[in-house]
Amino acid sequence: MPAVLQSTADLLETELVKARATLQDIQPNAIAAYRENLIARAPSFFYGTRRLTPKDVGLVPAVKDVRSDYSTNFDSPNGALPAKSSKPVTLEDLLSNTLILDRIAPYLPVRSLLFLASTSRFLRSLILETPYVFRHLNLTRCQGAQLCNTVASDMVTEDEFYSAPLVNIFANLERNSILRDVRTLVLDGLPVPADLVSEIVLTDRFNVSILSIRDCLHLNERKLMQVLHHAVRPTRPKGTPKVKGVYYFTPAKTQPMTRSGYRDWWSSRCIGQTGSGQATPVPELQDPSQFQNAWYRPSGRLFKRAIEDGWAQVIQKCQGIIAFDAVLCRGPRHNTDLYSSGNQGMPPPEGRLLGPTIATVALGPRGCDGCHTSPEGPAIWGQSPDEHFPLLAPPPLHSSSQAIAKRPALFHDEHPVLIARCTDCLTHRWCHRCNKWFCNNCLPHPEQAGIRLSPHQTAVRGRHGQNSSSSSHVQVGRRKSTFDTEITDHTSAEARAWG
Repeated sequence: MPAVLQSTADLLETELVKARATLQDIQPNAIAAYRENLIARAPSFFYGTRRLTPKDVGLVPAVKDVRSDYSTNFDSPNGALPAKSSKPVTLEDLLSNTLILDRIAPYLPVRSLLFLASTSRFLRSLILETPYVFRHLNLTRCQGAQLCNTVASDMVTEDEFYSAPLVNIFANLERNSILRDVRTLVLDGLPVPADLVSEIVLTDRFNVSILSIRDCLHLNERKLMQVLHHAVRPTRPKGTPKVKGVYYFTPAKTQPMTRSGYRDWWSSRCIGQTGSGQATPVPELQDPSQFQNAWYRPSGRLFKRAIEDGWAQVIQKCQGIIAFDAVLCRGPRHNTDLYSSGNQGMPPPEGRLLGPTIATVALGPRGCDGCHTSPEGPAIWGQSPDEHFPLLAPPPLHSSSQAIAKRPALFHDEHPVLIARCTDCLTHRWCHRCNKWFCNNCLPHPEQAGIRLSPHQTAVRGRHGQNSSSSSHVQVGRRKSTFDTEITDHTSAEARAWG
C-alpha cells in the first residue's frame, strides 16, 4: 500500500476511535432521557379503542441489555479498533425489531404464526401482544376454512352449514384476542354466505376495514346487496360501517393480459420496416403504463363474468362510504345534467340516456384515438375525486387504508390516468382487439357496417351520412381526419407485413 494511503487509513481509524469513545459517553444519558420522555407520553397512544402500553410501542426493551464479553481498550498504541467477538443473531433478535416483524407477518399464514408463537414464551408474547401482526389475515389457503364431506343436519340452515368452518375459525381467533386486530380480511374462493358477510360488516365483533370476497361460494348476491344497502343507510350509527373497501368483482386469480402486448408487437413491426424491406432494430422503451394495474392499461374487458343488475345502484349509494374494486361509467349518456334545459348548446345524445352502469372496459391512458382525451375528462390520480378510482387488486399487504388500496404505481412527474367505460357507451366505437376507440365528438353517429367484416375490423360512418356501399372505400393501416367511411383492417395489414 502506498505511504499516502496508509497514513490516510491510520488517520481515519484514529478519528473513528475518538468518535466512538465520545458517543459511548453521550449515548446512555441521551437515550435514557429520550426513552423516559416517550414513556411519559405513552398513555396518549391508542390502537382503536385500546390504550397502548409502553411495551406495545417499543419503548420498553423486550430483552435485557447484555454487557459485552470483551473489554474495550481505546488506548491502543497503534490507534486500531479492538477486536470484537461476533455474537450470532438469533430469530428472537430478528423478530424483536418491530419493523422487520411488521413486514414479514403478512406473508406468513396464521397457522405458521401460531406455531412460531408456541416455540417460546418470548415469541408468544411478541406475536400475540404486538399490534398489527394479524392486521392482514388471508384464509384462502387455510385447510380449516374448507368444507368437509359431512352431511348437513336438519337442525341447521343452509347458510349456517356453509359458514360453519369460518365461524369456528373466527371463534378461535377471538378466544386468543386476535380477531379484534384484523383490519384486512381475505376470504377469496371460500364458502361465505351473505349472513356471515352481514356479521362482518354490521356487528362490532369485527374491526375489518378491507374485505375481499372474490369468487366466494354459496354467496347470495341479492342478500349481499341488501346488506350493503343497510350498512350505508342514513340512520346508521355514527362511525359505521367500519368496512371501507370491498373486493368482489375482479377475479381472484388474474390471468396475464395479452392485448397490450399485441399493440406493442404491432408497433414494433410497423416502425421496424424500412423502404428496402429490411427490418431495423427498434430500441425497447419501458413504458410506465406496462407496470400499472389493468385498470390503467388498455386491457379491454376487465370482468370475465356477467355483473348482476342492481350492483351499479349499490356502488352509487355507497360512494364516499364504501369503495369497491369497480367504478361507475362516467360517459356523457349517464350524465343527465349535460342535456338539461340549462345546456341549450349541447347536442342531443346519440341514443337514450343510460342509468348508473359499472365500467367494464379499460381503455388506457391515451384516450380517444382522435382527440386523445374523453368528453367527460379522464380520472387523473391526485387531481380527480376519490370516487372515480377503484380498489386495485390484490389487497395491499402492509396497509388497510382505502387510499393505499386505490393508489396505482407512481412515477416521477407523472400522474396515472384512468379511462374506463361500459359496453353501451362503446357500441360501434371500440376495437375489441387493439382497444382503440373513438369518442362522441370525433365520431358523432356510428353505424354498423353494411358489409361483412372480419372479427378485427371497425366500421366508421361518414360525416355527411353516406351509408351506401358505392360511396364507401377501404383504407388500411391509417385513419382519415375527416372521418369519411373507413374500415381499419389490422388483419390485412398484418398479412402484408409478413408477406
